[in-house]
Amino acid sequence: MHNRALHFHIPYGVDENVLVNWSSFPSDHAVLFFTLATIIFLVSRRLGIVAFLYAFFVVCFTRVYLGYHYPTDILAGALLGITIASLSKVTALRKMIAQPGMRWVRSHPASSMQAFFS
Repeated sequence: MHNRALHFHIPYGVDENVLVNWSSFPSDHAVLFFTLATIIFLVSRRLGIVAFLYAFFVVCFTRVYLGYHYPTDILAGALLGITIASLSKVTALRKMIAQPGMRWVRSHPASSMQAFFS
């Protein structure tokens, strides 16, 4: 958006100074929506494909079009999101991460519930 060599025309209604000194790598929107799309894909392939198309065209492509991200920002965010969701399928990793919290819930139910729900 700020690189004059690209001859980018800022879309109507977008302030060109809105993202000065802002790092766009990786795209947090791409991470979030591709993680969600991957989780949906793991449950239902048909809905997952729709979710991937939505994530790409509606969320990510528009951010590249508006000049908020380079395509590599989107690609890195998408790969990171897909990796995060895929790692959630690894049972040993899930148990390793959840074990300390579950031990706390079992040993101190009152304080753990207060911490989780306050």
